[in-house]
Amino acid sequence: MKETKKNNRLFWTFVIAFLIIILIPFCFKDRYICENLKLKEAISCLSYSDLVNLTKQPIPNSPLYFKLQKQLNTPYIFNKTFLTMFSGRDKSRPYNFLRLAHWNIQRGFNVTAIKTILSNKYRYYNSYKNNLDSSTQSDLKKELEDISRSDIISLNEVDVGMPRTDYKNIASEIAMALNYNYVFATEFIELNSIIYKQRINPARYLGLHGNAIISRYPIKSARIIRLPEYYKWYEAEIQKKSMLESVRRVGAKGAFSENITKNEVRRGGRNALIADIELPNKEIITVVSTHLEDRCFPDKRFQQFEYLLSNLRTLRRSVVLAGDFNTTTTDSAPASLKKELVKRIRDPHYLTRQAVLAIIPIGGIPGVVNLASFGLSKLIQYKDPTAPSIPIFLPNQEKKFFNYLKDFRFTDGEVFDISGDRSSNGKRGLLASSNERQLKGFESTFKFIEPRVIAYYKLDWFFVKPKGNRFKPFNGQTLQLINHVYPGRVSDHEPIIVDLNL
Repeated sequence: MKETKKNNRLFWTFVIAFLIIILIPFCFKDRYICENLKLKEAISCLSYSDLVNLTKQPIPNSPLYFKLQKQLNTPYIFNKTFLTMFSGRDKSRPYNFLRLAHWNIQRGFNVTAIKTILSNKYRYYNSYKNNLDSSTQSDLKKELEDISRSDIISLNEVDVGMPRTDYKNIASEIAMALNYNYVFATEFIELNSIIYKQRINPARYLGLHGNAIISRYPIKSARIIRLPEYYKWYEAEIQKKSMLESVRRVGAKGAFSENITKNEVRRGGRNALIADIELPNKEIITVVSTHLEDRCFPDKRFQQFEYLLSNLRTLRRSVVLAGDFNTTTTDSAPASLKKELVKRIRDPHYLTRQAVLAIIPIGGIPGVVNLASFGLSKLIQYKDPTAPSIPIFLPNQEKKFFNYLKDFRFTDGEVFDISGDRSSNGKRGLLASSNERQLKGFESTFKFIEPRVIAYYKLDWFFVKPKGNRFKPFNGQTLQLINHVYPGRVSDHEPIIVDLNL
């Protein structure tokens, strides 16, 4: 009898000790997750010496060339669900909709604020509410409530291992704050710090910059689509800028308080990150995070969009396409005399307008008409790149982009939902269900520090393909207060959200 009791005590002692060993990490789960990630998040195949060598042109088919291609074409997936099952977060989330957010976070300079917005709304609200009038503090509270419920977050301009963001893995920082999973895709290998001999820590420098998707639910698979290259980032950025570009930069600083003096010497180019995410009912939804080129003419940007959709055409499940599409109607590449001449020669509207004006004998009329045409077209397209294009005199260079979107058909017969009958604020019209409209155009997602009335843009978009009656978009919103209540603003872009019915 005594022997039996002794054996029972030993058994239960063993069981308790085993449980303590198993559960201790979860009692300190945040530290446990963090330490685990430090061991497992191998997110680059390039060494520091490789990065130094990339400041010179890599030899095609050399080992360095293949390593560069591997880095640019590998999606790095980190599913942490097995670590967060005891974290207290309900992975099934008792809502009858799926909420997605998108944010171009400007490298992640203010990642601490971003993490607080997403994971500790009360702290953020109490920290910055006094920067608003009392009448708008409730609106800030609502915006924080809305974005903190996001299930999936698409991010552009995400740094990993960059000195300007303290060598942090920005995607990982945000994912850990939420106990979410994430996938990262390298868009560029940043070389400025090496080329210009800035003070850096070689042991921590990875030089990565790209797109990411953060998800409450498991990321089952991911792939990268490299988009057609229409701006040679390394070659164009390393060369000396023209006098015309210097004048443009001085003008931007004086008129809009924008500092565009820094070069961005890089390897790589624009891409799209495609992730298949498994919902609690085992249904798969495909989320695409992309960032189209701003340093090219709108027709080239359209070709990137066309190429991307052609690669998504065969998807038979619901698709959410999110990103910064840079629908500015302009080209932000460095100015030069050659570029300005090419822009006019290849623009049929400009050439036709000059031919028509050439028959007018009154001196000065062509110049006045050209200036008026430019001004009126910008006024019509103010915050609305979907505005009608009036050939010759009031052309809209982005209109073809949206016409293509409206006409696009997936191979299963489904289309993007471009409706405006489920808008967040009662404003109807094209894409109002997935993107917030205003009385004139859309709620802008980007503006200069001093916009001077005209420098507002709708650059960030959600385009949603439902599946039958499921995953239809509604409640599209642009969240401006959470961005601008922060001193100096969190990012130069506003975050946007959209809901999909389940």
